[in-house]
Amino acid sequence: MLALRYASKTLRVTSRPSLLRLYASAPNQRFVVPSHNLIKEQTEYRQLPDDSQYIEKFYSELSSFHSEIVKNTKIPYTSFSEFENDPNSLITELENFIQTKVYPEYVNKDDLGSQMVIKRYNDFLRNVKITLILNGGHTFIFDILLQNKKLFDGFDHNKK
Repeated sequence: MLALRYASKTLRVTSRPSLLRLYASAPNQRFVVPSHNLIKEQTEYRQLPDDSQYIEKFYSELSSFHSEIVKNTKIPYTSFSEFENDPNSLITELENFIQTKVYPEYVNKDDLGSQMVIKRYNDFLRNVKITLILNGGHTFIFDILLQNKKLFDGFDHNKK
């Protein structure tokens, strides 16, 4: 059992048997700790089953994160495909996006809608990880999903 305590105004570390939390003086009182390398090595691409729906239900979150990648100059890439050689950095960037953009906007609000937004982004992060594990660590699939959704929405709009 690990028990650490560090008393300081800027950093406080607490630990429970399976949980280590770092808090810092940031807008949301959290310190982002990069996750371990989830994808150890990239394997050949494996298509997910059509009924998997890991990302399909999170198009708005995927689109929002894609916009962040495009406009944030600190992120060296502008599309998901460019993360192909290092899928772990995509996960890290998504974790940073959630910690620095989503949480500060919604974490201090007590309404159910804000809690739902945070839960959806956490579920989105979990499903991105699952998708990358199952498909061999290939990130280009997220660009394809966004393109297909845009085309499908265009077809629906033209039908009406």
